Amino acid sequence: MFEEDNFYTISKTANLVGVQTHVLRFWEKKFLFIKPRKSPTGRRYYSSSDIKYLLMIKKLLYEEGFTIKGAINLINNKNKKKNSPLYDRANQSISAIKSLLNEGTSILKKNLD
Repeated sequence: MFEEDNFYTISKTANLVGVQTHVLRFWEKKFLFIKPRKSPTGRRYYSSSDIKYLLMIKKLLYEEGFTIKGAINLINNKNKKKNSPLYDRANQSISAIKSLLNEGTSILKKNLD
């Protein structure tokens, strides 16, 4: 269907998702996690991750009967649950890195004195 780590124009993305381009622009305003890259001329390029979200949004709205607000809440809740342990691990890693950097800095200072 679409390749991972590629970027697609708005017209190609609209064809992949099965909606019109103005729908993608509208969803961009409502679903703030849809953030296509824009060229200096303003042309939108959607990532494969954006397309996955767009397909999920389409399913929620068109097939499962969610409102836009309901779809936003559902996706945000899924992301919170999914990302929570990752953020904890990332914060632990960052703390460990800071500690190592501080130790390294103090060792360097001692050796320079």
